[in-house]
Order: sequence, then C-alpha cells, then structure tokens
Amino acid sequence: MAPILFITKLMIVSGLMYGYYHFFLRNRKFHRYNRLYLLATSLLAIVIPFVKIPLHLLPEGPAGTPLAETLRVITAERWEEPAGMVAGVSNGQGWLTLSNGWWLLYLVGLTAGLVMLVRSLIYIARIRRRYPSERVSGIRLYDTEEPGAPFSFFSLIFWHQRIPFGSKEGQQVFRHELFHAKERHSADILWMQICCTVCWFNPFFYLIRKELKTIHEFLADEYAIAKNNPLDYAELLLVHSIGQKKAGLTSPMFQATIKRRIVMITQCSKTRYGYLSRLMILPVVLLLFCAFALRVTGPVPAGVRPAVQPITVVVDAGHGGIDPGAWGGKDLAEKTLTLQLARKIKSLEDQYNVHVLLTRKEDILPGNADNKMEGLENRVKMTKEAGATAFVSIHVNNDNDGDSPKPTTRSGFEAYISNRREYKGSEQLASALVKRLGSIYTTAAEIRKRKEEGIYVLDENTCSAVILECGYINNARDVKFFRENQEAIARSVLQGIVDYQAAAAQ
Repeated sequence: MAPILFITKLMIVSGLMYGYYHFFLRNRKFHRYNRLYLLATSLLAIVIPFVKIPLHLLPEGPAGTPLAETLRVITAERWEEPAGMVAGVSNGQGWLTLSNGWWLLYLVGLTAGLVMLVRSLIYIARIRRRYPSERVSGIRLYDTEEPGAPFSFFSLIFWHQRIPFGSKEGQQVFRHELFHAKERHSADILWMQICCTVCWFNPFFYLIRKELKTIHEFLADEYAIAKNNPLDYAELLLVHSIGQKKAGLTSPMFQATIKRRIVMITQCSKTRYGYLSRLMILPVVLLLFCAFALRVTGPVPAGVRPAVQPITVVVDAGHGGIDPGAWGGKDLAEKTLTLQLARKIKSLEDQYNVHVLLTRKEDILPGNADNKMEGLENRVKMTKEAGATAFVSIHVNNDNDGDSPKPTTRSGFEAYISNRREYKGSEQLASALVKRLGSIYTTAAEIRKRKEEGIYVLDENTCSAVILECGYINNARDVKFFRENQEAIARSVLQGIVDYQAAAAQ
C-alpha cells in the first residue's frame, strides 16, 4: 500500500470516529464505554487501512441492485495504486526524490517521539531508584518530593510527602491513584503514546490521547468520592491544581482538565439518550468498513477458477512515455495497446484472487523514468520490492518497423523467457499462459528465447518472468482481435497465472 493512501485512510477513519465522539459522547456519564470507544478508535484507524475483504457478486446475485451499486461507489479500491507511485517506485532520480524527502521528514518526527517516550521512561526509572517504597494494597507506594506527585504508573504510585497519608484528604487522593493503578490506565496512555509516536502526523491521535486521560480522571474521581462528599472533593481538586507539573506517561491527579472534572463530579447522574448516542456509531463504523475494507467485484463468470491462496503478480504494460514501442501507422502504438490490456487485467484481478501490480497506469515510463534503461530498471526494482510471484510483460510484435509498416502474414501470440537465466518457474508460467491463450486465438506452442541478445526484465528478475507478445501490430487480423477481445485475453492471462500457481504448489 502506498504511504499516502495509508495516511489518508488513517486520518479519515480516526477523524470521523473522533468527530462522532466529540459531538455525541464527550462529557457524558458512561465513562467506561467512552474509554473503550477511544481505544477502539485508535486500533481501527490503524487496522482498517490494511484490511481487504473481496465481495464477489454471484451470477444470480443482486449485481445491479442499488445496494451493489452503492457499495461500488463508496469503496476506495480505486485509490490503491496512485499513478507515479506504483509498487513503491517514486518519481525522481537517486536519493534526491520527493518520496525520500517525505520518508526523511517522517523519520525526524518518529525520532523526536521516541526520544520523548524514552525520556519519560528514564524519569520514572530514576525516581524509583531515588525514593524509598513499600507495598500497600497490592501496589508499590513511593514517598517522593517530585513536583508532579501524586501520580501513578501501572502498579506504582508516587506519593508526595506534603500530603498526610492518614488524613481524610490523603485517603481520597490514595483511592484516586489506587483506581488508576488497578485499572491499568497507564497501559492506555502508553498505547496512545506509541500511536502518537509512530503516527505523529495524525492530529486526531493527540486529541484521543488527551480525552482518554480525562476519562481516566472521571473514572478515578467516581471511585474516590464513592464514600465522600463530592463538593469537598471538588474543592480538593481546585486547591491542589495550582502549580502542578507532570510526566508524560503518568496519571497525575491534579493535572487533568479541572473544570470538566468538577462539572462531572457535581452534575446529575441521569443520562438521557445515552443508549441512542452509543448505538448510532454503528452506521458510521459500517460506512468506514464498506469504504476501506470491502472490495466489490461484479458477478464471477462461469468457468473462472480463482487461486486458493492470493497471488501477487506484476503486470507490465510494455514501453510507455518517450518509448512508443512498435508502430502500426496512424495512431496505432504498442505502448497504448499494452496499457489497455494491462488495465483490463487489473480490473478483473479480484475474481481470480490475484493481486495485480501495474508498472505504469498512464503514458509514462515506469517510475516516471527519463530514459528507457531507467524504465527497465524500475520494472525489475518494483517487482523485487513487491515480492511478486510472477512478472508478465505485455507487448505487441512487429516484423517490419517503419513509419509505414508493411502488412505481414505472421500472426498470433508468443511467449518469451530468458536465454541467460535457467529458471524452471518461468517456463512453467509461459506454458500455462500459452495453453490458456491458445484456446481463444492462434498461439505459438513453443516457448521462445532470443538467440543472442538478452532481455533485461527477464534476465534480471528473480521470480518467474515472461514476455507475452500479443499478436503483430502490422497484421490487421491480430489488431482487430486484440481490440475486440481484451477481456477474453485478460481472463486467459489471469487464469494462466492461477494454473501456474496451482501446478507449482503440486
């Protein structure tokens, strides 16, 4: 997945779910639900962008119903591989690229977040060594002089010597911090700190972290005042909130939003419309799931046998940009025909459980290269980086180059493999493709190799690699078949890839 696509999905999911919380759940009395909701929001925002669930509409199913059409519109499958960033190859040359610049900026932010996280952990470790402690109610109590105390971190409570432990005030404070420790609120904060560190560019994670800390205080306050006067406790919060400092990963009693806590302590406990506001999030989650997790495809035609396990294949539209390839006269260029077929193959991928990565999606050299050689290198690079099972390069033949190529009687599809790299997988892939294509059009049964000159994308690839010559551009019959039967050709290629994978598994 392209980084920009992940960031977009992450921010949309977290933004919509936090927005719902802000307008419908914030400052309500169901604090435990809100705590789980915010934690689930952070988790779903990270997980949903990676989830891909194919939804195949059966031939007798509601392929044209309003529900199916709505799902096709709201799903984000068209975003998957933005042009210019296909299969991990970025625009530019060398290290001075826009992509590398963004990665450098991300690493700077990540490093800064990690430094702050480590500093907080070092601070806690240091004060543990500095002050004496004792076991109280199953937790470790430290008697400190730290300016931010009292605060808790997991099963540790850092007390302040100025607060008499045995007094009424001290017992209220202790009950508050004891609740933090027993409920493992520090685990929530640590999780959100990690989220904010790794996804530092997402402002909604910072808002979620802040709200989660406040909800922790609401819960601890409820526990602390269970046997005390709420007004006395509110006064205690107000008096001790002045001039306090805090450490980032701890739960300091006097450092949450005091005004909101006092209002929550003193307000009526009735929660009108509580259940309705909690249930109305379900349509929002369903919308996000359909938009980012589902991949809706049309009815699967009879005879299609999808792969048992997902297959990742790089499909290369030959030539492109400044390299037109074979020329068939007028506006007939090889680079245009190959791109049309590659796009058709991509559009049918879900029906065969094949993940197709295109080396280009428009009239450019792969990776927006400046020359042919760089374009070839980018093709091999993106295949290796994707860990693809196979590489299939689409081409159209021509046995008579020139501005006005003469018609030829040569006809049919041909498959080429490397003459310099002995790899049985390439031969098996080529055989599977030839067999499938031979059932719909004239196809040479012999797997071909160039006698002398090598082919870079075949020689340098480390996976099964085949060049598929889809007829002759100076043969009118071949061109007519190619243009009128692109779906049949695409299906034969995809089914051939599935056949190859099944044979290889056996």
